Amino acid sequence: MDGGAGACGLLPSSGEFNITVTCVPQMFVPQSIAVLTVLFVAACSVTDLRTRRIPNVLSFGAIAAGVLLNCLLRGPLGAVSSLAGLLLTVGVLLGPFSLGGLGGGDVKMMGAVGALLGPAAALSGLAIGVMCGGLIAVAYLVRLGRLREILAATQRMFTGAVLTHSLTPLRIPAVQTVTLPYSVPLGLGTVASLLLFCRMGG
Repeated sequence: MDGGAGACGLLPSSGEFNITVTCVPQMFVPQSIAVLTVLFVAACSVTDLRTRRIPNVLSFGAIAAGVLLNCLLRGPLGAVSSLAGLLLTVGVLLGPFSLGGLGGGDVKMMGAVGALLGPAAALSGLAIGVMCGGLIAVAYLVRLGRLREILAATQRMFTGAVLTHSLTPLRIPAVQTVTLPYSVPLGLGTVASLLLFCRMGG
């Protein structure tokens, strides 16, 4: 969403005793939208953990609320930001979804996050969530004793894609799929993005 005040820190410069002040621009998010976003990702995570699905009514309701609230609070620019966040997050995740690496519910959930927060905050949350998800997946595979098997299969998939110049080998076979409630790390990434990069306001 809109750029705002920066989060500043001190970094050493080339001089031995000199310091350089650097600022990371923060994105403004209305407090009502931030609270709604946290409640939404929490509801998605709990539902996903219990039933391994995220109801469409939850995601589509959040998308409608995101567009409406942004339009009411920020006018036409808010509506544009909301729609841009929705389209960009869904667009980024269509590839992993088509290859079987992500569920449709997760894609719709992050599309709703994009509609609520706009593109910048949603994409930063997605990036953090993907990293968290990767760490959780590795830990889970180690616990199952399948890490070496999955790494070998992944290497064969990428080798096949390079040799055949096709994305078909990158499709994840059902027998190799390790199902995890990916909404949990994506939700954590969204909350982390709000805390780290966003400035709350009325």
